Amino acid sequence: MKSLVVVLAVLAGSAILAWPQTPAGPPQSGHDHAQMHAQHVAQMAACKQMLEEHTADIRATSQALAINLAQMKSTLPLISDLTQRSRWQSNIAMWQALADHFNRMVEHAEHMEKTGMGCGMMMDHGMARDTDSEHAPPATPAKPH
Repeated sequence: MKSLVVVLAVLAGSAILAWPQTPAGPPQSGHDHAQMHAQHVAQMAACKQMLEEHTADIRATSQALAINLAQMKSTLPLISDLTQRSRWQSNIAMWQALADHFNRMVEHAEHMEKTGMGCGMMMDHGMARDTDSEHAPPATPAKPH
């Protein structure tokens, strides 16, 4: 989760840097506009690459969680002590909730990649809305076992 916060902070910083700066006066030449456009294109390419790497990291974490969760579930029938079995079931429920969360994160990141919303538009359409409790998606409660 700590790496997710760092990546999101870097993406937000990139979005702020990518925001077009309005000059104090009219542009002095077409060269200035071309230079600004080239910088914008370079920043967007860097942002796109960062988003792709972030998506790959989330996908890898999601896959690792799924493998570990399957191993935990396969161990459960081997536990005969009811207290230990209950603890394992609680742990499995907790890890399942985390795995489900990461799966939703992968879906969201892939959607942002496909629609091109990841760079520059994230503050307008995604991240800013998530901080607003009125527009935040409802939390999915863990299923009790």
